Amino acid sequence: MGKTAYTINGSGVTVNGRIEKKPRPDENREGDTKGHQEVSTFRRILPQILASTAKNFLLLDLGMAVAFPTIAIPALRGIKNRAPDEFLHFTPQEASWFASIAYICQPVGSVLSGIILEPLGRKRSMILVNIPHIIGWLMLHFAGSLEELFVAAILLGLGVGFMEAPIVTYVGEICQPSIRGILTSCAGVAVMLGFFMVYLLGTVTTWRTTAAICAVIPILTMIAICFVPETPMWLLSKHRSEDALKSLQWLRGWVSPKAVEQEFEEMKHYSNNSAKCASCEKTGVTTCQHPPLSEWMKLKELTRKRNLRPFVLVMLFFVFGQLSGLTGMRPYLVQIFQAYGVPLDANWATVSTGLLGLIANIVCMISIKFVGKRRLALTSISVTALSCISLSVYAFKTFPRGWTSFDSHPETSHVTNMGYIPMVLFFMLAFFTSVGVLPVPWILLSEVFPFRNRSLACGITAALHYVMSFVTTKTYFNLESAFSLPGVILFYGVMGVIGFGFVYFFLPETEKRTLEDIELYFSDNKRKLTDIYIPRRNRDEEMVAVVSKGVEKRTEKLGIDNVVFTDSEK
Repeated sequence: MGKTAYTINGSGVTVNGRIEKKPRPDENREGDTKGHQEVSTFRRILPQILASTAKNFLLLDLGMAVAFPTIAIPALRGIKNRAPDEFLHFTPQEASWFASIAYICQPVGSVLSGIILEPLGRKRSMILVNIPHIIGWLMLHFAGSLEELFVAAILLGLGVGFMEAPIVTYVGEICQPSIRGILTSCAGVAVMLGFFMVYLLGTVTTWRTTAAICAVIPILTMIAICFVPETPMWLLSKHRSEDALKSLQWLRGWVSPKAVEQEFEEMKHYSNNSAKCASCEKTGVTTCQHPPLSEWMKLKELTRKRNLRPFVLVMLFFVFGQLSGLTGMRPYLVQIFQAYGVPLDANWATVSTGLLGLIANIVCMISIKFVGKRRLALTSISVTALSCISLSVYAFKTFPRGWTSFDSHPETSHVTNMGYIPMVLFFMLAFFTSVGVLPVPWILLSEVFPFRNRSLACGITAALHYVMSFVTTKTYFNLESAFSLPGVILFYGVMGVIGFGFVYFFLPETEKRTLEDIELYFSDNKRKLTDIYIPRRNRDEEMVAVVSKGVEKRTEKLGIDNVVFTDSEK
């Protein structure tokens, strides 16, 4: 494994046993480049950007929902921005529940979204998931009791959970491999834009007005998604080849059927292989007589190594991402900044973390194609671990024993003089968390699972991620009360160091690999866990022509009729 053999002879090029027609010089590789000649590169990429942008409105709303407790908790605890006529009030325990209750509801939405995604389709699911959020935002705006606040938080949590599977699968199935990483990483930009908008609104207006403004976003999202197509892969899985071809034409620059003929054939081949029955595949039966997989059979299918290995890989990455520090602290950032005595107003310091997160996701989007997901993850998780450890060391040396952010600290002069140090460290933590620690596992989630189980696997993985988010957020109050503020941050730093080791030894690079390349890699049962190289069996569109042209020159020079060589010999 890991080597792909090419045999070149007079009739064509054999790639792993498949014979590809060898283009004649007078053909000028027209069949391979027809789609590229018909439209410009910009026009070919534009519809994929538009479709991804419509999907990103969902993620903007998701970011707003996750960030909302950060502005509501200080106001309802009387720490910052409490309106004179506000009659609701949180105790520390109630605040911890409000900060985390949405996370425990998100797994329910995630699992259900994975189940309903196949019959409904990606597009229809992305339209329907906005309904819980519209209701939730309006309930927050008009809330007259704490119970209404918690019900609204539950609705937002369910809505976020419902979003995960359609969002993750949609962009992975509509994009070309060359830009899939960039467009998938745009998701993080949209989420952090939601964070930044809520932090900013919470600073300049009340939390109730912020909720009313947020209610507009899901309405706009429903309208935007109506104008984008369903994914060709889902349409093919439902035997709607004509609709799938039209969708692919739209997504590749509104081109003619001839321009996407080759890609469409490859897509049909992949779809047919993904739909094959595993038992029939092993016995060599060409026509499967088995009934379609039930949901229980699909769950059993997830226990196969080609599903289990990517599941464990992404899930552990999510765990270390959650324990990198910022997720647990996010609902309490205002009071943590006050406890550290940063020289900037705590509300505006929180806004700054949102802005830095937004910039970081833009950096991720731009650099991921050149740097790769693996290097981005290693760099970001190392810096976040270093930031947390430095914040802990600073706090242990500066704070009184047992110092927590939940206590009332009227006198902070002993830390204010050096408050710029933790402020810079917190900004570093926010930036590098959003560069790779948070976005990379979500990008991987759209790539690593086989098509046959992708929807359900994404839904279950997202569900477990939110269970971990609930545990991290809900236990933050208890951890800080037990170990003090510097103690809990030190714990996050140590987990970051362990996470760095995990990423270094086990995370493969999926950038510039097709979905089929990735699926074949995880399907290889003989591959060691530390073998993290994914071979590019399916090259870019021009691969066969480039190989043929190079060999033609060699055969003309050496007079050889047949040449066999491998990747390692080139």
